[in-house]
Amino acid sequence: MLILLPPSEGKAPGGETPDAEDPKQVEETRGVLKYATRLKASERRRFYGAKNDDKAREAHALNVEAMSAACLPALERYTGVVYQHLDYASLSNKRAARSRIYIVSGLFGLIAGGVRIPRYKMPINGWLARYWRDINAARLAGARGRQTVLSLLPLSYAKAIAADELIQVNFLVQGGAKSAGHFGKAIKGKFVRYLIANKVTSPKDFSGFREDGFQFDGENFVQE
Repeated sequence: MLILLPPSEGKAPGGETPDAEDPKQVEETRGVLKYATRLKASERRRFYGAKNDDKAREAHALNVEAMSAACLPALERYTGVVYQHLDYASLSNKRAARSRIYIVSGLFGLIAGGVRIPRYKMPINGWLARYWRDINAARLAGARGRQTVLSLLPLSYAKAIAADELIQVNFLVQGGAKSAGHFGKAIKGKFVRYLIANKVTSPKDFSGFREDGFQFDGENFVQE
């Protein structure tokens, strides 16, 4: 079972000189940067979701420099709530995490957790979702083989990938009446850690995960 996660805004500093990259993937990322470079100041601000033109310029400069910047494995680079509670550093089976977890990045498209990436700033938007959708679908098809795929993507990132037979699991509170929202990020991280640590490859074993009052009802995790 492969697991799809969104990236996080928080990113760790540091890294090492990048390895030789897949030429096709580099070309696809450069396509994003070329598009952003051609935008007018006001358009670039909207593209990056920046508060002002200065912030948009900072984000764009960081992304352009990313093509030659120091890299870390994606699971070490991202530091948001999901990744804090996944706690990759303390997993005993890091190799499984690197190969089973796939992340939908606005700048790099669909990447495995072990792929080494630089710091960047590229929140998903409508243009990026359309740009990456077919590319990501092809990458996922090549990676999954006959494996099932679990999607823990929010809607904005789910739009950036097209695939058949994805298992979508949500985390709900108030007896299933409401999405867990920001709190759901922490429980998602704990859930992914459970899947990796316990070598879970089928939804029939999801019910073994019980944290913070959440229980699997056959489709979603619900907290009463």
